[in-house]
Amino acid sequence: MNSILDLEERVNRLKKEDEDSFRLFNNIFHVSSATGNLKIPPSFKEKVHTYFGNKDDSGKIIESKNEVIEGIQTQEVIKTYNKWTGEGSLFNSLRASRPGMKPQEKSQEQKKVQEYIEKSKENCDFCQAEKYTPEDIFGRIQGEHCITGANIAKYDAWSSMVFFKKHNPLDFTQEELSDYIETGFKWFKKVNNHDKQFTSPLFIWNCLPKAGASQIHGHAQVLITKSVHYAKTQFLRKNFRSYMQLTGRNLFRDTYNIHKALGLALDGDVNGFASLTPLKEKEFIIISRDNPSTNEDVKEAVYRVLRCYIDELGVNSFNLAISCPSFGETFLPYVIRIVDRGSIFKQVADIGAMELYGSSVISDDPYNVIKAVNEFKHD
Repeated sequence: MNSILDLEERVNRLKKEDEDSFRLFNNIFHVSSATGNLKIPPSFKEKVHTYFGNKDDSGKIIESKNEVIEGIQTQEVIKTYNKWTGEGSLFNSLRASRPGMKPQEKSQEQKKVQEYIEKSKENCDFCQAEKYTPEDIFGRIQGEHCITGANIAKYDAWSSMVFFKKHNPLDFTQEELSDYIETGFKWFKKVNNHDKQFTSPLFIWNCLPKAGASQIHGHAQVLITKSVHYAKTQFLRKNFRSYMQLTGRNLFRDTYNIHKALGLALDGDVNGFASLTPLKEKEFIIISRDNPSTNEDVKEAVYRVLRCYIDELGVNSFNLAISCPSFGETFLPYVIRIVDRGSIFKQVADIGAMELYGSSVISDDPYNVIKAVNEFKHD
């Protein structure tokens, strides 16, 4: 079975089978492993077995106590680091080997999520966006399945929203998702036509409060700034330029090719991959030279990933961001990033001091993520 825990072995195989990819990997990434050891006192073993033992559908623990204890007392940790972007992740064998959500558990969670969303319809301002949200000074942009409005508490001077006509943010077709993106990009053009100083757009979708949404009703955020890009996009741009100046190569293309060589790339023509250095769980990245609002293959890939996450992997809260080049700029590609933010019913935050100031601690194996996405069939 493919696993992030075998990454060092996979990279070493590249040295023999694909020397160019091996060299690229070492130019961009660093990977290392270490073993952490601990001792479980006898008084604690029964609880550990209950907490960490894999269970069958009936709830019976199917591993012996010794197997569970042995797996806890010796834990392998894989550390990945991108030398150019500064992103890094820690994968723990104990976390990475946990089984996925069982069909029954996923069904129960999805039912609870639907009840939670349905209950929130009462007195929802976004369900009547034209009545209960402000509009931009140039008015609203009406899509087939959405409408824009100004953000009442602005992130930036030009900061607005794309309100979906459907209240449920998890219920969308490919046509509807395409319309959300297309409408957002029409707003970018409208702002730029109004004020030519504003040239650097960003499209973001925080799905449900666990991911930072202020309202449950489906909505995305659109922003456009002047002078320099937003900080994270500007940092990517700086890294991209430095890499090209020092190596004469394209950082994003090389990063994609490394993931492809390691079996982490999306099937098909779109350059997408499950990240080796995810910011958080299940991070998926799509790189496109074309504008996503006009490229049907890219929009289909985004839809495929999101529907797989929601329908197959049980994700109910996520962030999506589309970092864009400035108007008229051909230097930077469009970078689409999608990340799972965890169950809305878990009180524990998914991001802590390690993610903010150390390295991201990851439970989901990227090899499980890419397998699920590539095997997923959507309507």
